[in-house]
Amino acid sequence: MPTIEARDGAAGFQHPDKPLIIICGALGAETKAVLAAAGLAEAFEITALPAIWHNFPDRIPAGVEAKAVQARKDREDRPIFVGYADCGTGGMLDEVCERLNLQRIPGPHCYSFFAGEERFNALAEEELGTFYLTDFLARHFDTLIWEGMGLDANPDMLKTMFGGYKRLIFLAQTDDIHLSNLAQQAADKLGLEFRREFTGYGELGDFVAAAGS
Repeated sequence: MPTIEARDGAAGFQHPDKPLIIICGALGAETKAVLAAAGLAEAFEITALPAIWHNFPDRIPAGVEAKAVQARKDREDRPIFVGYADCGTGGMLDEVCERLNLQRIPGPHCYSFFAGEERFNALAEEELGTFYLTDFLARHFDTLIWEGMGLDANPDMLKTMFGGYKRLIFLAQTDDIHLSNLAQQAADKLGLEFRREFTGYGELGDFVAAAGS
């Protein structure tokens, strides 16, 4: 399975004088977009952990800690921001952030900070059996979801894994008809009703702007 992630330069961290943002590989384009919109494109160094860890959240805390420790080898007080919500780590990521003085984006997961907590909670309350996609997940649905969850090899597992879902909501960060079509195809593949909700970059933009202030 291909690894979908942003990568550091060949020599590792190149700008220890700059604040660092450790992101999920699924947020590379979005993070760069909000940095550019805020006039902060050159103000931060960015490093990413594999997007496939979306399926393996237990790996995230140790991955963030390793990146942070490496990044502070040359500057112990380097400001480090974490572009992850809790993301299924059950508070383990917060323990790492507190111990190492890292600041992470608030919220339980990326769906919440893209949609905004109030809006996401309303969607969840409206229908608990909702599966969510972002731009990145729509683009890489086959790799991360269909193949990543083994549904390509075991299609009989579809009902077991998704039988409790009724709809798929595409939380769109951009107005991209191609991504909307991919999200619709994903819903069809899963046998779910489809709905698109435009969110923009939501609270990710607020987090990046606050980090640069």
